[in-house]
Amino acid sequence: MVFVRSRFFFVPLVVLVLGLQWGCGRKTSESEVPRTFIFARGSDAQKLDPADVDDGESVNTLSQICEGLVRFKSGTLEIEPCLASRYTIEDDGLTYRFELRAGVTFHDGTPLTAEAALFTFRRQMEEDHPGHLPGANFQYWRFLYQDVDSVEAEGPMTVVIRLKRPNASLLNSLAIFPAFLVSPSGLEAYGEEFQRNPIGTGPYRLISWEPNEAIIMERNPDYWDLENAPRFERLVMKVVPDNTVRLLELRSGRVHGLDGLQPAEIVFLDADQGFTVYQQAGLNVGYLTFNLNLPKYQDPEVREAIAMAINRNELAMVALDGAGRPASYPIPPGFLGEPKVPNAVIRDVDRARAILSKHAADFTEPIRLQVMSAPRQYFPDPVKVASFVRSELEAVGLRVEIVSKDFKSHLASLRDFDYDLGLIGWVGDNGDTDNFLGILLGSWAATKGSATNFSSYKNEEMDRLLLAARSETNRDERQRLYEECLKIWRRDLPIFPLIHGDNIAVMRSEVTGFELQLIGDLRLGPLGWAGGGGK
Repeated sequence: MVFVRSRFFFVPLVVLVLGLQWGCGRKTSESEVPRTFIFARGSDAQKLDPADVDDGESVNTLSQICEGLVRFKSGTLEIEPCLASRYTIEDDGLTYRFELRAGVTFHDGTPLTAEAALFTFRRQMEEDHPGHLPGANFQYWRFLYQDVDSVEAEGPMTVVIRLKRPNASLLNSLAIFPAFLVSPSGLEAYGEEFQRNPIGTGPYRLISWEPNEAIIMERNPDYWDLENAPRFERLVMKVVPDNTVRLLELRSGRVHGLDGLQPAEIVFLDADQGFTVYQQAGLNVGYLTFNLNLPKYQDPEVREAIAMAINRNELAMVALDGAGRPASYPIPPGFLGEPKVPNAVIRDVDRARAILSKHAADFTEPIRLQVMSAPRQYFPDPVKVASFVRSELEAVGLRVEIVSKDFKSHLASLRDFDYDLGLIGWVGDNGDTDNFLGILLGSWAATKGSATNFSSYKNEEMDRLLLAARSETNRDERQRLYEECLKIWRRDLPIFPLIHGDNIAVMRSEVTGFELQLIGDLRLGPLGWAGGGGK
C-alpha cells in the first residue's frame, strides 16, 4: 500500500533548505533505463548465512539470494508455495509434507532435491553435521523450530517434517530466512567463508561484498519464478550511513531506492512526482531493556519507576513525527494476545521520583544508556530517542550518559549482557505473537553471546505459558495464554516498550513492481523500470 501523508510536519531548517535546493526529482527517460538497480541503506549486513543471522540488513540481502519451501504472499501474511510446489499437513498437526519443484537449481548448478533440502535443516539440528559450522549460533533453530523432531526425504523430491508436538506458528516460520535453502556443495566448498559467499536459488546471486561499502549481485538467468524474474542485470545494496547524503543520492539519481529515513526527511518526497513513498504500519517494537544481571535493576519497583517516567506519546511525536505510534505492549497492535487494557503502564512522574529517591544509593554513578547509531524502522533516529529518554530520566533525579555504538557493536554488547540500560527493537520475522514474546522473554533466548532476550529475564511460569501457546492450535485459547504471558510481563517489566515505527521505503517513480512486506523484509527481485521491461 502506498500511503501519501497530507498532514503538516515540523521540518528542521536544514531539511527545508535542502528541499528548496533540490527542487523536483528528475525523471529518467526510457532511453536512460538503468541496467543496475542501486538501493541505499544506513548500515551493512553482518553475515550472509541464513541460518545464523538476526539483523535486518543481512536478512534483506539474503531475501534477494535465497528462498524457502514456502513464502508469504507478497504484502500479506498468507502462506503460499515457493520451492515446494505444494504442501499438506496431517490432521494431528505433527507431519508436514512438501513436494519440491522440478528443474530448480542453486546458483552453483546444484539441483534442488529432497536430499539437498534436508541439508539446510539437518545442519542446524545436528552438532556433528558437516554443515554445522564452528562459531555459528543457529539461535533461530532453538527459538522457532525447537518442536521439529525429524526431517526426512520421502522419495527424491518429497521432504517430510515431523514434530514432537503441534506448533501453531511452524508454517510461518518456514517462510522466513532461517529456513532458506542453501546449496550443500556450496557450503562444503566455502566452509566457514560461506557466510560471505551465500548460494541459494533466488532471483539474484552474489558477485562481491565490500564491507561497509556495497554488496553487488547479478541476475540469476535460471530463476524458476518467471513472473517475478528480475528485470535488472545487477542489484547493488549500497551503504550510506548519513540520511541526508542518502537523500541527495536519491535526488541526483545515483541511487534508485532507499529506506531508513526520518519522517521529516520525506516530506518533500511526498509531494514530488519523481518519487513514490511507501508507508504502512510496521510489525515491530522499539523498547528499553534493563540488564537484570546488575543488582540495581533487579527490583521490579525500580524498573517500573523508570518506565513511569517516560512519556511515550510525546516520544512517538518527537521520534516518529506521525510515522508510527506509542507502544503499550511488547507486541504490535492487533496481534494475538493483545489485552483489552489500552495502556499497560501509566506515566506518573511524581511516583517515579519518589520510588527512585528510595534507591538513590544504587544510582550514585550516571546510568549508561546504550544505543545504536544506525536507523531502524522503530527508531529512525536512535540518538534522538536516547536523548529524549535521558531528559525524561533526568527529570526524576537520575543522571544519564548516552553511549552510541555502531549497530554490530551495540548488538554484541547486548548479547553479552555488557550494558546498563539499552535501546533496541525487534522487527517481527513470521507475523506470529510467539516471535515477539518467545524471542524477547523466553529463558531459552537468554544465552550469553547469542541472546535476543537481552534483559536476561528468566521465569518458569512465563516459559510454561509461552510453550503452551506455541503448541495450541485453538485461536481463542492462544489468545488467553498470551494474555497471561503479558500479565507476567507487566508485573516484572524486564523490558519496556516505547514505540512502533512505520515501515517506509522510497523509490524513484520509474521503479515498478515494488511492494512493502508486512514482516519488513525487502523483495527487490520483481522490480522493473517503467518503459524498460518492468511489470
